Amino acid sequence: MGAVRLCVREDSSACISLRSIGVSMRLSAHWKTMLQVIFLAFVLPGRQIWASKRHSATGKSRQSLKNSMQPFLLAFGYPVADEDVMRRVRAAQISHVLRLTPVMIVGNLINAAALTAVGLTIVPPAYVLGWALLVVAVMAQMGLRWHKSGRYPIEQASPKVIARAVHHATILSALWAVVPVAALAIGDAQGIWIASIVTIGMVCGGAFALATVPQAAFRWLLVLYSVSAVSLAVADVNQSWILITLLTSFAVIIVGSSTSTSWLFTSHFLSEGELRQRGDLIALMMNDIEDKDSDWFWETDTSGSLQNVSSRFASVSGRDPNSLHAMRLTDLAYSLSHPDAQDGYKALDDAITEITAFRDLEIGVDVDGEARWWAVSGTPAFDERGYFTGYRGVASDITEMKVANALVTQLAEQDALTGIGNRNWFLKQADLKLAAQLEKRASTLTLFLIDLDNFKVVNDTSGHAAGDDLLIQVAERFRSISEGRTLLARFGGDEFAAVGEFVSDQAAEVFANELVKVTRKPFKVGKREFAIGATVGFSRLRQTNTSVNDLMREADIALYKAKEGGRGQALAFAEEMEREVRERRELESDLREAFETDGLTIEFQPIVEARSGRVVSSEVLVRWQHPTRGEIVPDVFIPIAEHAGLILPMGMWVLKKACKVAAQWPDLETVAVNLSAVQFMDPNLVETVSDVLMETGFPGERLVLEITESVFLKDIGSASEKLDGLRDMGIKIALDDFGTGYSSLLYLRNYNFDKIKIDKSFVDEIGEQSEGLAIIAAIIALAHNLGLEVTAEGVERQFQVDALRTLGCDTLQGYYFGRPDPNPMLIGEIRNEDWDERAPSTAPDKRSAVEAFRD
Repeated sequence: MGAVRLCVREDSSACISLRSIGVSMRLSAHWKTMLQVIFLAFVLPGRQIWASKRHSATGKSRQSLKNSMQPFLLAFGYPVADEDVMRRVRAAQISHVLRLTPVMIVGNLINAAALTAVGLTIVPPAYVLGWALLVVAVMAQMGLRWHKSGRYPIEQASPKVIARAVHHATILSALWAVVPVAALAIGDAQGIWIASIVTIGMVCGGAFALATVPQAAFRWLLVLYSVSAVSLAVADVNQSWILITLLTSFAVIIVGSSTSTSWLFTSHFLSEGELRQRGDLIALMMNDIEDKDSDWFWETDTSGSLQNVSSRFASVSGRDPNSLHAMRLTDLAYSLSHPDAQDGYKALDDAITEITAFRDLEIGVDVDGEARWWAVSGTPAFDERGYFTGYRGVASDITEMKVANALVTQLAEQDALTGIGNRNWFLKQADLKLAAQLEKRASTLTLFLIDLDNFKVVNDTSGHAAGDDLLIQVAERFRSISEGRTLLARFGGDEFAAVGEFVSDQAAEVFANELVKVTRKPFKVGKREFAIGATVGFSRLRQTNTSVNDLMREADIALYKAKEGGRGQALAFAEEMEREVRERRELESDLREAFETDGLTIEFQPIVEARSGRVVSSEVLVRWQHPTRGEIVPDVFIPIAEHAGLILPMGMWVLKKACKVAAQWPDLETVAVNLSAVQFMDPNLVETVSDVLMETGFPGERLVLEITESVFLKDIGSASEKLDGLRDMGIKIALDDFGTGYSSLLYLRNYNFDKIKIDKSFVDEIGEQSEGLAIIAAIIALAHNLGLEVTAEGVERQFQVDALRTLGCDTLQGYYFGRPDPNPMLIGEIRNEDWDERAPSTAPDKRSAVEAFRD
């Protein structure tokens, strides 16, 4: 079947060659089966080879046989296809025979007339005329069937129709078999010669006319051949074996030709049916495409002018068919003035000029003043001689998809809140600007990173809606001073960025300071005004930073240093900053390793009672002895731990270890542990501290947690709830570094504390400045009125001890009483003092007076 399909569109000679190859290949592969089929077609046309015992048990091989020889088996009536296909094949076989029926009738009548004329001279007329009448009657019946088929074409046929054809061939061949028998029986030389010619002609003509129905053709051949061969064998004819041999060779040739003809006829019929089915499917698909609003077909002639314009094409183009016939497809693509449309026009024009196929080219078309976008695909067409005849293609309207993609691109590159660019867009634009700079060997490109100061306070106090309003105003101010000078973007939150070209470091610094200055003016949000400020870090293009990532990293370092320096300023990147960052990263790596390998230790610093000098508490200090750098103070590595994300596990490690060690020293009334702002912001702080107390068995009443005012700036929303949760466990809360912040008195009023710690900077002023002593006296008096205990930090000299005891300070802490020690048992021995001669503390025994003050 594959050989037949290869020659559907080839010329007849090529088809015959390919078909012959296909037939010979199949013959060599299935010659036994073919001989069996042909033999059964001769003797038992209704029988099939797989009805025998030999094939009934091999269903798998039988299926393979059906698949590989389907056309051949169909020609002989084997059920190797759907019944509907087989009925149509039978109808086609019979219809082909009926188309030749007029020729067969004429041939039979001429031959019968010739034989009648000759037979009347040598055979009794009654016999001759009777035979002739029988032939005429059969021809009349054939004529009626042929006429009926013209009025009612045969579209399907059952096996009975084939059986009738075989039966009719048997009757007609039997009539013609009388001729050689009569001629050889009479022995007339002239009659034998005429009878032989007629018999051979009828054998060949009848077999070829019935070739599409091989069962009928073989029955026709079998009757005439067997009768003729037997007659020659019994007749008194010289060298009759030669005639029998020739007759046999003719019969074999006829069998092979009939078999091949029927096989090729069935193959051709199946191929035509498959092509019709494919054509129907293609037509259905084309009709389905035409029914869609966004798809239509188009075609052009050799000059590119549109041809056969459909109503769909005319409708979507907004033009009538006559005007479209006078246009080229490129004219439509040129009708829209848009950069993307011009690119599409050029691509389309190049493809048509070069006569190449194209697919999904996007072109813009002006349709009644509206911009529409089409996706056009086309293929050049050629005639049978290979000459170009024009283009054929399909187009679809993709305007909605184009608009949607543009919106997606805009959303992907634009900050939804402020309308300026976002991070992705900024980095792409910065890459383009940097590439242009490198190509021109210029070094004026400068990248700025901007962080707003105190923006979180706006969100926490007025809500996110107020924060969004503020960000919009900030972006507008930045846009006003950036327009024409830099590209501006928002990275997210309160982070902005800008990139532009500046001729000098001074010019870049002036612009950076403008960014800072413009944020210092108050912003009005609703009925409130906020002054937030901004911090800027920037980096200029140098030989060592040849990528946008390098500029970003350096600007980020400068921004970090500007924040360290007090915020609200602009700072340019310097190379020594990078060295500091490198050292910081090395320290961060070493700190992480030290924490994971128990390289950190804790020490206990004594806190003594001012009245008696007895050690009543101790502050836990974390220590890091670096293997090469020596001791690194907490003021250095604690910020590094916060930045590296180590402060939470490190803080809990310090708390757990302090509680575990202090639990073994019951003489120590309390142990004080510092909480960083990052730790206090942990939403699981209360639960974590509770778990530590339960694990170590340390009572909460003996634990003091020290916090600084900075925690209230970062966690103002839940600070009160956390403090209450900790105090519910009996834990005391101390406000550390009191007096160094901005709102200490407000915090004392709004939050419950047990202790305040006077910062070392005030203690250092005792004996040097009278203002410092006055401030300490005021703090102590205020705290005692609120029922709070007061601890002074950094006590290192005798006169400081004397002054603090006189002012009524409750507890003292500093190197005067001893250095911190890993063993809390060793901090109990302090310098001997005559504490009885010192003035007693003025601290009240009860805190009842504080409630009235707070109310």
